[in-house]
Amino acid sequence: MQIASNFRLLETQTLSKIHEASLNILANTGIIFQSAECLEIFKAHGAKVDGQTVFIQEEMVDKAVKSSPETFQWGALNCEQTINVGKEQHGIHVSMNNGPIYIQDLDMGRRPGTMKDLINLYKLGQQSKICSIVGQIPVEPGEVKNPHRYLDIFKQLLHHTDKPLFGYVGSQKEINQMFDMVKIYMGDPDCLKNKHLIGVSLNPLSPLRYDKTPCETMLAYAKEGQPIMVLTCAMSGVTAPADPMGTVVLQNVEILAGLVLSQLIFEGTPFIYSPASAIPDMRTANYITGSPVSNQINIAGIQMAAELYGLPTRCMAGLTDSKIIDCQAGFETMQNYLMVAMSGVNVVNECFGILDSIMTVSYEKFIIDEEIMSRAACVVKGIDYFEDDFSINTIKEVGHGGSYLTHPTTLKYCRKFWEPSVSETKSFDDWEKNGSLDVKLKANQKFKQILENSPDMIIDPDVGIDLEKYVKRVKKNE
Repeated sequence: MQIASNFRLLETQTLSKIHEASLNILANTGIIFQSAECLEIFKAHGAKVDGQTVFIQEEMVDKAVKSSPETFQWGALNCEQTINVGKEQHGIHVSMNNGPIYIQDLDMGRRPGTMKDLINLYKLGQQSKICSIVGQIPVEPGEVKNPHRYLDIFKQLLHHTDKPLFGYVGSQKEINQMFDMVKIYMGDPDCLKNKHLIGVSLNPLSPLRYDKTPCETMLAYAKEGQPIMVLTCAMSGVTAPADPMGTVVLQNVEILAGLVLSQLIFEGTPFIYSPASAIPDMRTANYITGSPVSNQINIAGIQMAAELYGLPTRCMAGLTDSKIIDCQAGFETMQNYLMVAMSGVNVVNECFGILDSIMTVSYEKFIIDEEIMSRAACVVKGIDYFEDDFSINTIKEVGHGGSYLTHPTTLKYCRKFWEPSVSETKSFDDWEKNGSLDVKLKANQKFKQILENSPDMIIDPDVGIDLEKYVKRVKKNE
């Protein structure tokens, strides 16, 4: 099998210099943690703490790198959906989006997301052959405003998937309630002790600070040994140095600080290095996602994690600043996804239907993006099937002017060829006869068919009743 090599942006010597610069910042400038419990943990392990600023020495970083696993198994309700994440795991795992406010389709246009839209996206993620990890909040349900909305949202996630779970940030109390629901869902009160079942992505507040919510989230997930992703979203020239390599260093500092804390809380907690920094529009300081330089910054981070630290990696991939499904949306999404995929990243997110700098998610683009990811996966995989003699004997057998159409090797390999899911490959005449549908209309039809055929609930109805009882009990008692 011939696997394509990863794209390398920086030489090993440069990676080492970035690491040394990061250690300098960690030891001499430090990181703010706005959590008394986190500060006490650092103090108990010998770190210098001045107010809320923690100074992390090289020895603590080295120990954290060694204790965090290079590879781990991310379990699921359906054992067949379990995935392995990390070193030597060929292929990319795709997780759902997080953060869009608006939903968009050809029928109703752009509008605030609702709980129905959120459920639809969970259903699409569950039915997708590309999506490996379901969860987060792929669109905000704007009408759900009660204090326990996190439980209402999480309950819907558990109703609609049996794949590995991606949870949410929150207070330790809120997260522990969600963990209680996972135990009901799995039918095992000890499931979190034995398996890695639910991961979380949390954000430092660049530059060089973790505020209360990511600290609380880190504490809750790490105490249970569940996968943690520290996702730095620094913007060069705004919350990080304008020099792209300076952004690489600051990003690395923040992620390493999170790594150290995760291992101090519970040694061996799976940690996924998750660069997500960006070059903004410096005329407005607005966040944008289409710059190829942003990918270069994050690919440098992926190299740091893979080559120096031996950590699993994750990065945002299917992004565009376009407001609609147009040419810009196509080339920016393919650029971003393919660049990150070729870097050797293990997990990608923000891939399904993203528009408008992660403000909007499109049903049609969800389907189109599945094909984009399929195309990129084919490129990264390389040529993985061929005859041992490179078809010399076949060429000799067919000879001059012959046809390979009925040759046994054609029948052997023809079903392995990559095929599109919504792109048009028929002749112009056949395309006209079938209604002259463009890719957006075909994607519109496809997402509706998927939702129409999706079950109302993936899990056992009795488990659904138990989850509902739990949520009602929590709401009543608080």
